[in-house]
Formats: sequence, C-alpha cells, structure tokens
Amino acid sequence: MAPSWTTQPPRKSGMAYGIGSMEIYGSATDAVQRAAELARIDLVSQLRVTVSGDFSSDITETSGTGRTTDVQRNVRSYARSQVPEVQLDEVVIRETYTDTRYAYALAELDRQAAAARLRRAIDEQETELRRINALSPTGNTLQQLQPLLPALTVFAAREKNVEQLALVSTSRASLALPDDLRTLQQRIDRLVDQLKVAVELMDRGAAEISGNVIEALTSQGLRVHDSEHADLVFYVNATLSHREQDRSHYVFVDSRVTIRDQQGRALSSFSKQARGVSGIEDVARQTAARNVGQMLSTELAATLVDHLR
Repeated sequence: MAPSWTTQPPRKSGMAYGIGSMEIYGSATDAVQRAAELARIDLVSQLRVTVSGDFSSDITETSGTGRTTDVQRNVRSYARSQVPEVQLDEVVIRETYTDTRYAYALAELDRQAAAARLRRAIDEQETELRRINALSPTGNTLQQLQPLLPALTVFAAREKNVEQLALVSTSRASLALPDDLRTLQQRIDRLVDQLKVAVELMDRGAAEISGNVIEALTSQGLRVHDSEHADLVFYVNATLSHREQDRSHYVFVDSRVTIRDQQGRALSSFSKQARGVSGIEDVARQTAARNVGQMLSTELAATLVDHLR
C-alpha cells in the first residue's frame, strides 16, 4: 500500500513539504529523480502562495524629478541579473516510493535552519555594505561613484536573500533595509542620476539618428552634455538599412558603440542591431533610433556594474 504522504503531506511544526510524482516510462530510477525535482518545485510553490509583496520596493530613492529614472532601474535590474538565485540547500528528499506505474518523492524543508542561514548571509552582506558606506571618495561624479559600485551587487544579493527569508520564515516577516544602508542606496542613486554623458557621432549614419538617440537618452534620465564636461562618452558608428514589405517599412540600425571615460579609456564596446517598424518610413527610422538610445542606456548599466567596480 502506498504511504499516506503520497496524497497528503505530513504536518510538522517548523517544516514544509512538497510531493512529486512521475509516471514510470522504462527506468524507475529516472522517474524517482524526476519526482524528486517536482517535489522540490511543489514545496517552493506552496510557500510562495502565502507570500505577497514586492521586496524590491525597498529601493525608492528617485531623481530630482520625484521619479525613479529608467537609468537607475536599469542599473538595479542589471545588478540583480548578475546575482545567482538563492538555493534552499536545506531541502532534502525525505522519502521515495514506487509502484507499478508511478514514482513518488517527498521533499522536506527545515524552515528554521534555512531562515538561520539566510539571516547569517544577510548579516554578512550588511557588514560589507557598511564598509562601503564608510568610504568618502572625492572628485567628479564618476570618481565619487566608482568606489561605491560594488555595493550594487551586494544590495541585489541581500534583496534575494530577504525574499527567500520571507519565503521560508514561519513569521513571514520581511527584513527591512536599515536606515544607514538605505542612505547608501540613495547616495548611489543620486550619483547615477548626476552622471553626465556625451554622444560622439563617428559617421554619417550616426549623425542621421543623433536627434532621436539623444532624445531617448534624455527621456531615460541621462544628462547629455558635450564631451569636454561629460563623465562618460558614447562613440557611435551606425549603418542604416531599409526594407519595405506588405506596406510596412522596416528600418535597421547596425550600431557600433564604445564607452570611454574622461581619460579616454575604453570601458565597454559592443555591436548591436536596432529595428523600427511602421507604415511610415520616417516613423520606423525614429523608432529604430530610439531603440539605439535604449541600448546605450542598458549598456551603461552593464558598464557601471561590470567594468567600473
């Protein structure tokens, strides 16, 4: 007879359970392995049902306009994408069972042990953030910002740990960001907001789309200046091509971009294609140009997180 847990998970204080089942097609061992994977998924899914709220809302500092800019969001989002997902190492497969048709697995999580580990990790991250917060760099905006940039991935890692803590903790309480670390977050946000960038047009194609590119950068919250006074300079080459099909115009912009600092050092270089589609050729071209501007903003975020740390 099948164990009772195959249909009804156990109830035990401080523990969470998940059940997985898989029809056996040939290898019972493979079916058990797959059932175990599904049991882990089921366990986490059940925990998520009772967790609500967006913990990234801790980050609320905005630019002088009173709104978070696209550039600030891009930087945070890119930093978060570079941090591995938090694994619940405490999840174990407590039991398995097979009959003639199905394999079953019971996953178990010691929620108190998982919560304790996550709190230790958060404490370590907050210690590192306080070390960074104690720095007092001087100079232009980029020079003030650069020593603080390692905090971006630490904040992102802490945020993921806090989300997992809320998931496994029996109290379901979120761990708020301490005031001194919120101040550091705001400090970085303001410096990102104050960065000055310039766009150097290196060929005719770049000149053709310059107005829409600069408009896109400005709308995302970047301060566009001349090269002499900029913290970072985008050197842009572009080749435009056009195709018409089914009364729609397709404009493609093959862009080659290098980002340099005030000393002329190349921090990042990339080649990407942007596309615009419309029934009107000029509108398609404008859309493609604005997409180039969005790519520049995204690459700026990657440059800040990856190349200036």
